[in-house]
Amino acid sequence: MAFRKKTWISAMSLLVVTALALAGCGGSKSNDGGAASQGSDASASAPASQSSDKPKEDVTLTYTIWDQLQQPAMEAIAKEFTAQNPNIKVKVEVIPWGDYWTKMSAAAPAGTLPDVFWMHSGQFVKYASGKFLEPITDKVQAGEIDLNNYAANLGSIYALDGQNYAIPKDFDTIGLAYNKDLFDKAGVPYPDDTWDYAKLAQVAKQLSQPDKGIYGFAAKMDTQTGYWNDMLANGGSVISADGSKSGYDDPASIEALKARYQMILDKASPSHQQMTDTDATEMFKSGKVAMIFEGDWRTTDIDGSDIIKGKWNWAPLPKGKAKRGNIINGLGNVMSASGKHKDEAWQFLKFLGSKRAAEITAEMGAAIPAFKDTQAAWVKSKPQLNLQVFIDQAADAMPYPAGSKAYPVWFPKESEIMAQAWGGNISIEEGAKQVAAMMNQAIADNK
Repeated sequence: MAFRKKTWISAMSLLVVTALALAGCGGSKSNDGGAASQGSDASASAPASQSSDKPKEDVTLTYTIWDQLQQPAMEAIAKEFTAQNPNIKVKVEVIPWGDYWTKMSAAAPAGTLPDVFWMHSGQFVKYASGKFLEPITDKVQAGEIDLNNYAANLGSIYALDGQNYAIPKDFDTIGLAYNKDLFDKAGVPYPDDTWDYAKLAQVAKQLSQPDKGIYGFAAKMDTQTGYWNDMLANGGSVISADGSKSGYDDPASIEALKARYQMILDKASPSHQQMTDTDATEMFKSGKVAMIFEGDWRTTDIDGSDIIKGKWNWAPLPKGKAKRGNIINGLGNVMSASGKHKDEAWQFLKFLGSKRAAEITAEMGAAIPAFKDTQAAWVKSKPQLNLQVFIDQAADAMPYPAGSKAYPVWFPKESEIMAQAWGGNISIEEGAKQVAAMMNQAIADNK
């Protein structure tokens, strides 16, 4: 998410992720799941009816998600689960990201949360600390699910006070989408893994034709799919590894932010107002932007554009002075603490965490499944696109920084301040320093 809107599996916070009713990423974005005892997938696929303590009456579970593009894959998983467990039907319900957390926030205290639903790292602490999620710690300890079966230690994201609450669904990283047609017309070679940020800025200028409304790069004001990656690549940080201090006022972070904004000043990027009026990715889909940072979860959306289909591809993010920056996040499947059919919900949750569910997710190109060694099918789901870049970048990516009680305080304020800088009302440096001061206060107030 974020959305994947999706919206940190932080190296400093692969423990706990916090709540924020307005959290965003990626997109996009998310985790698939679990296995049985000792890494075996057998129990995850076993019919619930084989368990003596499971009721035999017909039950219908509600499984709620926020991405309509993933609905076919989730319904395919539900169908296969029901084929193995005939007395348990599953209704997949889609609530768009814009409404999802509003409805969940109302349903949680009312005791009407769905039986099983998607959870985002930025929302987790709110629901876990509110006792709205059913802990699965006893299932993990009993070996019914093995959290070691998931890539990048994703299983540790949704843990709080020693309790496990979710089974990883998927993960996402960020790539550089580029319009091959615009590159070809300009006679410029496509981006590759040798590119650095200087090359990105150079080519962005080269491809821009502002008089025709065409720009080389979308230097959007965004965190997960924007300047957080720049800051990391340049040797800066979003927040310190121990979570005690903001990284926005680090000189390396400020330098990276200035470099991105400079593309707007150079007219190599649409203005902030243009990208506010029209989403930057929509500009890319319509052929008005040659390059953009975006999350893997937008692949199906972008490829669905008749204007750009067959004329674009993915490349890795450019290298910075320190490294190749990237943000990784992951979604989890959870079950309601107030559900009326917890036994059946657990059986379905366990199946969602199985290797088979991950294979369906990958084969249908819905998302990068979290279950280890199942990502290859996702890469092959769209062979015309270089999806492997997202898998390759996961190893060195920094977890999405939502792992503290301060996160839901500082995250919404960050965009308010940076919008002033991106809009030209204050300098980029002043904006970064204001964000740092605000973050540091939030950290101090929420220890």
